[in-house]
Amino acid sequence: MQNMFWNTPGPSKLPTALMAASLLAIAPLWLQASSQDWVLVWSDEFDQDGALNPEDWTYDLGAGGWGNNEIQTYTDRTENVRVENGRLIIEVQQESGTSRPSYTSARITTRGLHAWQYGRVEARARMPLTTGTWSAIWMLSEDAIFPGAYWPDNGEIDIVEHVGYEEDPLFHAVRGSAPENIHGTLHTNARNHLTTTGIGARTLVPGATETFNTYAINWLEDRIEFEVNGYIYHTVIKESLIPVRTPPPPEEIYKVWPFDQRFHLILNVAVGGSWGGHFNSGFYPETSPYGPSGIDHGDAWPQRMEVEYVRVYAPAGTTTEWRGWPLTSGGYANTGAWLSALFVAEDPWVYSPDIGWLYLPEDGAGAGGAWAWMPSKVLPE
Repeated sequence: MQNMFWNTPGPSKLPTALMAASLLAIAPLWLQASSQDWVLVWSDEFDQDGALNPEDWTYDLGAGGWGNNEIQTYTDRTENVRVENGRLIIEVQQESGTSRPSYTSARITTRGLHAWQYGRVEARARMPLTTGTWSAIWMLSEDAIFPGAYWPDNGEIDIVEHVGYEEDPLFHAVRGSAPENIHGTLHTNARNHLTTTGIGARTLVPGATETFNTYAINWLEDRIEFEVNGYIYHTVIKESLIPVRTPPPPEEIYKVWPFDQRFHLILNVAVGGSWGGHFNSGFYPETSPYGPSGIDHGDAWPQRMEVEYVRVYAPAGTTTEWRGWPLTSGGYANTGAWLSALFVAEDPWVYSPDIGWLYLPEDGAGAGGAWAWMPSKVLPE
């Protein structure tokens, strides 16, 4: 994350009256931005073959199970992640042909580069097929502003998850039918897969591994809707999760609804683990031929998730991208092209669209002296 303290010569300043007028013009747009009509604010169309754009994506690297006993190692090699023929390719490689092979894959993220609060997030993708794969397009909090651990206190939004064993005819025989194979889930302090279960639903997309399908969330202040190919198959209402107390204590709200802060995107394909490897000989001793790992080592590898585009929209009437890092004291702040370097302690208060924070220094009564959250880059359409 970029450090917002810059040692640059000479602060830039803006008259207080002009600043106040700017905020008064901006605030109504922010407060009224509740329409479900959307305007595009960021996208990657994957139209340039080769490596990913470093201004949009970075990589999570390494092994270690990733909290779910997964067996893959994430890399940034072109064998595992690249843009090819106008599509993002995240490809799982089987690294040896022994009875217990190893696997490499990729996990890419916009963390530290792009993050958003509210909007529509949409991706068009084709999922891998083989039993043992676990592909996901999902989001985590950027700043982790709520107390406790980064996860699950600050939430997780799984736009779409897909596990390969749910495409396996052997698993269909166990169930007696093809299961619903597309999952959309929220995880919170109160509801997560380690303690109870996440908040989510599933739906059947018969061509998930053969054709491209459009997966999306519509993320509003009071709800999150999960959508496939224009069909909303599940809606989670904030109010329905809040404990029945009048008024509910603020410290309890984040435990059930941490989705009022910035989140960044993650795309990955895992192998095995607590969910990807669920169809194993431990859980299904009479029917699973895949041993304790639940991975079909003899199937066709490599396997890939292909993505035609990822798009992020803000409510119509605004053009909003959330950026920045909170300052905890006065000093030079980078406001980018807006005001360059700004020494916030010298102004009665300062708002930077690039930082996205409003600084309120102490007044005679001792009030203020803190950074308050405001949306950045909120402009007329």
